[in-house]
Amino acid sequence: MFFKKKNNDFAGITYMILCMFFFSINDAFIKHILFVYKDITILGEIIFIRGIFSTVILGLYLYYKKKLNFKVITSKPLHLRGLVESVAAIFFFLGLMYLPFGELYSLMNLAPILITASGAFILGEKVGWRRWTAVICGFFGVLIVIDPNNLKFGFAFIYPLIAAIFITQRDTITRKFLNEFDSLQIVFITSFSVMIFFGFGMFLNYKPINLEIFIYIFLSAFFVTLGYYFSVLTIKAANISTTSPFRYTIIIFGIILGYFIFNEIPSLNMILGSLIIMGSGIFIILRQKKIGIIK
Repeated sequence: MFFKKKNNDFAGITYMILCMFFFSINDAFIKHILFVYKDITILGEIIFIRGIFSTVILGLYLYYKKKLNFKVITSKPLHLRGLVESVAAIFFFLGLMYLPFGELYSLMNLAPILITASGAFILGEKVGWRRWTAVICGFFGVLIVIDPNNLKFGFAFIYPLIAAIFITQRDTITRKFLNEFDSLQIVFITSFSVMIFFGFGMFLNYKPINLEIFIYIFLSAFFVTLGYYFSVLTIKAANISTTSPFRYTIIIFGIILGYFIFNEIPSLNMILGSLIIMGSGIFIILRQKKIGIIK
């Protein structure tokens, strides 16, 4: 039994790392397209077309597994989650366009810290001094990443912080109905809702795209779908407390992709601040496991 659990944990960790890798590859394709056009208004069209690919792939898989039904398609909580995800996506992609990968992912990974704080203030959850200390350290790490005395990228740091706030709300909503739906059902409706949301932006500002960009969008959809798939495998293979710390590997992947593809050189402030944010987040996760909040 021990060896089986150990193998499951290893599989879960591997799936989480692959999930973060594929998501970062997807983001790199989107960032490249935004660099080509140098126009954020093309974003609606990009995400709409990507959404068609990923929604169809996920929908066909769910239909094959007989998990695509009327309850899933018409669920108001799932569509509300999709709406919140859409708003988070706007600010995430704004950050993607104007910030290096390292800074973007470091600030985005403030979400576990914000979830702890919002759980105390919004849901009335009891948070001990140890986790409050980790929350404060996490915000201190954010200040180091931002470097208020420099502001090399202006106030663009606000975008991933706002995205992290909406992601926190998304996860808070998800906790209320997580046991009612399969993880992939949640992902499918989220993908569909995001596609429709950005579809309005596309019709308001349509621009023709060439075959090369279309291929990039298709590859983006392929990798984001792989990311979704491995995120589901992660949940099935191991406990959240085991796999969540490895979510921070996306910062490493972001730094590597940023350096080799976009010539982004990470600053000392970014590295130090991200280490503090990572440390705070991992401590919160381990602490939540110890007191029985998560498994």
